[in-house]
Amino acid sequence: MQAVDTQTLYELQILSRSAKEGSMLHFFDQTKTQGGQDALKRMISRPKASLEEIISSQQLLKFVSTHVDLWQLPVSRAYIAAVENYYASNISYTMSQDVFKHWVDTLLYSWRNPGEFYLVRSGLTALLLLIRGMRELINRFEDIVIPDELTDDFAFLRKFLFSGSMESFLKTKDERISLTSVFYRDYYFRVSHKNAFRRLLDVCYTFDAYRSIALTKQLRHLSFPEFTERHSVFEASKIWHPLISNAVPNNFTSDEKTALCLLTGANTSGKTTFLKTCGLTVYLAHLGWPVPACILRLSFSDKLFTSIHLSDNLELGYSHFYNEIMRIKSIAEALHAGDKCFVIIDELFRGTNQEDAFHCSKTVLDGFRNYPGSSFLVSTHLYELMEKYRDSDSVSFRCFKTKITGHDFENTFQIEEGIASERIGQLILKKVGIPELLNEVV
Repeated sequence: MQAVDTQTLYELQILSRSAKEGSMLHFFDQTKTQGGQDALKRMISRPKASLEEIISSQQLLKFVSTHVDLWQLPVSRAYIAAVENYYASNISYTMSQDVFKHWVDTLLYSWRNPGEFYLVRSGLTALLLLIRGMRELINRFEDIVIPDELTDDFAFLRKFLFSGSMESFLKTKDERISLTSVFYRDYYFRVSHKNAFRRLLDVCYTFDAYRSIALTKQLRHLSFPEFTERHSVFEASKIWHPLISNAVPNNFTSDEKTALCLLTGANTSGKTTFLKTCGLTVYLAHLGWPVPACILRLSFSDKLFTSIHLSDNLELGYSHFYNEIMRIKSIAEALHAGDKCFVIIDELFRGTNQEDAFHCSKTVLDGFRNYPGSSFLVSTHLYELMEKYRDSDSVSFRCFKTKITGHDFENTFQIEEGIASERIGQLILKKVGIPELLNEVV
């Protein structure tokens, strides 16, 4: 899958616009380090470009999930932060490649700037703790076959962490690091082996992110999806939205014969939540990550598009309707270019009047039907569209029903075949007391 735009990332809540909003990044974040959290964010922002990459990612994460307890690093977050600060420190008393000059400059600096030199010494102490912790982690896998996706990192760690120099460094108690030892070790890590030092931290963060994904899979009972070579397949059993408490799971199936699905339902019935659930599940699957479903089989998609929370663009002077048009144009261009797309649209052309919306929607939906290799989930309140496509073999109908009893209603949040015709706008209006406030009877 190609990289998705920021609109889709935010509409599906893969990422959040603010710290107050929930997101899939936060959902999967079980990291123990800031660097691990940053690595997790990079991973979740980059869907895999090919099915081969997806399968490779799945294999890696399945391995981590199988041995999730072995990935626990016995080093506190504070110590790892101290190591990162030590690496990035601008305390540059000397970076000479000449070891003797480095020794002299460091000695003079320690006399003149004891406070800052203490930061160097404490950073080295934290680094040695990290090295011990990473050595312990690597040793846990001594008798376990490592998947190909991890062999380079493990080979680097074994070479770097178990070198003769490292064995020498670890013989001395951390609290007894002499001034001479600080000179030599600081030169080793921040000069002669600076690139290896950086990679050690990066691998540590990457492992933290992998463990975070695997731990979330275990804690939230996620499953790895299966990709099929057939086009436009999406078969989900007990799919649920992970950011909603007590979310109701649903089953849903579409294929190449009915690649266009029209979704109906009253306000608050669950349509938008379901569309988001399908979208984020497709996205996670194309990361090679586990998904919130009991079973998921789907086709590989080149692109994922959503149109759920479009708004007016006041800076550019674009109306809601014009933004809808431009979004549809992007989808049409991708389809015309031959991309296999997964398209999710909530309330097609809601930004114009009903007559205009019907004709525009019909034009777009007729066009979508020309691309059975892609999948389209479209919700609408335009019941005229239902009549137009009711007898079509290439269109399926799903709905969320609402039970109305007197002046009250109850949503089932269960997707069904068919078309929902319930209208509860007036009931909601009365329920929140607006007629009384305005002294009107609706």
